[in-house]
Amino acid sequence: MHPLRVLVVTPTLPPSLEPLREIAYNYWWCWDEEAQALFARTDPELWERVHHNPLALLQHISQARLEALARDSDFRAFLTYVHQRFQSALQAPVQYTTPPGTSLGTIAYFCAEYGIHESFPNYSGGLGVLSGDYLKTASDMGVPLVAVGLLYQQGYFQQRLSESGWQYELYPTNDISRLPLTLMREETGRPLLVSLPFPKGPVTVRIWRMLVGRVPLYLLDTNHEHNPLVEYRDITDRLYGGTLETRIQQELVLGIGGMRALRALGIRPTILHLNEGHTVFAALEWLHQMMEDYGVDHATALELVRASTVFVTHTPVPAGNEIFDPELLRRYLEPYATEIGIPCTDLLSLGHINGEGGGFGTTVFGLNVAWHRRGVSRLHGRTARRMWRELWRDFPEEEVPIGSITNGVHLPSWVAPEIAALLDRYLGTEWRTRSGTTPALWERVQAIPAAELWRAHELLRSRLVSTLRERCRTFPGPARLNPAALTIGFARRIALYKRPGLLFRDVERLRRILCHPERPVQLVLAGKAHPQDIPAKNLIQQLIRTIVEAGLEHHVVFLENYSLELTRLLVQGCDLWLNTPSRPQEACGTSGMKASLNGVVHCSTLDGWWDEAYTGTNGFAIGTPEEYANPEEQDAADAESLYTLLEQHIVPLFYERNADGIPDRWVQMMKNAIQTVGTAFSCRRMLQQYIDECYLPAQQWRMSLAENNAAQARALAQWRQRLEAAWDRVRILHVLTDAEPELSAGSSLHVRVEAELGELSPEDVRVELYLGRLHPSGALEEIRTAVLEHVHTESSGRHWFQGGLVLEESGQFGFTVRIVPWHPALPTPTELRLCHWAESWTTSQT
Repeated sequence: MHPLRVLVVTPTLPPSLEPLREIAYNYWWCWDEEAQALFARTDPELWERVHHNPLALLQHISQARLEALARDSDFRAFLTYVHQRFQSALQAPVQYTTPPGTSLGTIAYFCAEYGIHESFPNYSGGLGVLSGDYLKTASDMGVPLVAVGLLYQQGYFQQRLSESGWQYELYPTNDISRLPLTLMREETGRPLLVSLPFPKGPVTVRIWRMLVGRVPLYLLDTNHEHNPLVEYRDITDRLYGGTLETRIQQELVLGIGGMRALRALGIRPTILHLNEGHTVFAALEWLHQMMEDYGVDHATALELVRASTVFVTHTPVPAGNEIFDPELLRRYLEPYATEIGIPCTDLLSLGHINGEGGGFGTTVFGLNVAWHRRGVSRLHGRTARRMWRELWRDFPEEEVPIGSITNGVHLPSWVAPEIAALLDRYLGTEWRTRSGTTPALWERVQAIPAAELWRAHELLRSRLVSTLRERCRTFPGPARLNPAALTIGFARRIALYKRPGLLFRDVERLRRILCHPERPVQLVLAGKAHPQDIPAKNLIQQLIRTIVEAGLEHHVVFLENYSLELTRLLVQGCDLWLNTPSRPQEACGTSGMKASLNGVVHCSTLDGWWDEAYTGTNGFAIGTPEEYANPEEQDAADAESLYTLLEQHIVPLFYERNADGIPDRWVQMMKNAIQTVGTAFSCRRMLQQYIDECYLPAQQWRMSLAENNAAQARALAQWRQRLEAAWDRVRILHVLTDAEPELSAGSSLHVRVEAELGELSPEDVRVELYLGRLHPSGALEEIRTAVLEHVHTESSGRHWFQGGLVLEESGQFGFTVRIVPWHPALPTPTELRLCHWAESWTTSQT
């Protein structure tokens, strides 16, 4: 039997308590300690039962309790205080910087998942948590950003483990009435809908708004009566669920539907920020809108899209970059291509490497439609340049135009209240608003007395242990953890490359470390495997079986259903945070930043952010920066390094105490860890870096190309077509130099180059001298280039260029010459991916 209608009956708030509802409908409360304390004070037991969800609290609190609170003058005063804090946060001055005379336009930020708070299970892991931190930081800084995502009916799964350790997935339906969502409506009151063409007819999308401080997050939903097909209603069913076809449907709704939703809401962004390949179809509708706004063809509109789009790849593992069957995708793109008037083949070609055949890569598409490309750590940037060099096959790897901006964390969301109080006392409250911009500020961490920091940390460890004992389902049995033992945390998505089993390679050696009678160690594990990743699910089961067979139940536990709530407990309460990815397969790894922020010492392979953060005094490094060709050799070497670190350094250092029972040298490492994150790895630093390196340049390029009804964009598109058609006739004929084989430092290398340009002019190209130090392998390193000047055109149409470089250093060097396309409207000569290098036979001496 099903009800005819569903009614939500909630207590009536007395007028004096109405601000509670206003605060509850904005996730600002989730990173404000006072706001959380306010809701907890209304009914402490109920607050815990509803897992810190204010709307659920207001739905279930008794009317009698509300009336009592309305009569409580102390509570009303506290409510007024928190509400004033809330209003001040929404009206605070901007805290980002731009050059004098410039302002920042609206940024449309797209992501498939958002990890804002555990009450909104719309995330699966690091990408979602990062996007949640990004929105919170944008709110704090007053950045004009709007976010777009999908509203999943069931979100990501809840993990259940059988007695044997096998992972099962539960998908409870999210109760929208318990989420701070507002359905967007037309002036008539009807829901505001947008649609996009699909093979079986149009799919219709509803738009919901969720407020994250000052940032609106618009979430799209297909599960409603305007979609007659159950298949269409189920598109927004599960995050990363269903078949490949479901993924195509979701990503088209997110991208195309998301841009159409913004247009329907009257929002016209200046910059498009695409996170990962899931979001790239937003660039298609961005292209369509550019065509309509400027009355241009799709080639011209594509120049505008590239100039104003930021694409961020988060995946250094090839398997993590989606590849779609082009024929399956064609079924979905053809109706859309017909609607917007672009040949479907042209759209599909943007997902192929250099326009060639094969599968449609969403990452390839993103790299093809954006000039502003970034990885998420310095090492990941290098890895991405190596992974995607085939797109720029005529250029050396270091010139592949993929930069990097290392991720950061939203400090107020992750710092424990006890640590925050210490920072307030010894740094002043400005650390909350100036992180990542003032290194001198964070040097004050060193002034925190060791006894105070250690006392706060011991309280956090005790809280972790008591919570795990009382509230968490653990495997292989109930948690019997020691509140005084060295506690190691390993919690993240379970995947083979993250190597959670590395510590278990030698179980007897691990047993000796954990079960030492005077220096006990305990290990807390947590993480979910993707439902379709059977090897990772096998790994979880194998870990639990190993714990049982080795008799380590009192020293090792695996926590079921890892969540944001558990993350906070662990990164605040563990002593050591362990990370063991196989280098260089970790894109960034922000959980280690969250732990270090709380003085939890980080121990990791030199991968992701740790490769650039590790100093030797702020944590521990497993292994070396070497990357092994043989994975088994790398695992063996890293396991040996980890065991040695634990036996000879970590455990002895932790248990080395002064007369007052404080581990002075360990606490010093804790201070250094906090200082490292506050100085360089906050989300404020990250967002300001995106503004400086991507958003402002994207805005300027777009404005330049769009002037005079996109006159420069039209010219650039025509030039690109002309140059690509003529490039086959470009070649270097001769390179002449009078340089001797041996030269003195300070002398000059001068060359003359004869080139054939076909139908192109010297203004269409740049001829460069390319000089580098000679590596034993024959490759060139430490590259310097010089643009050669055009000096003469022969009657035959051949062109002469000349120029040179001063040889400032001694050593063995090599040089060559190349021709690249050149246009002042392009950010780099690599954008056309065309380059001619001098062949060996073209070089001669004068």
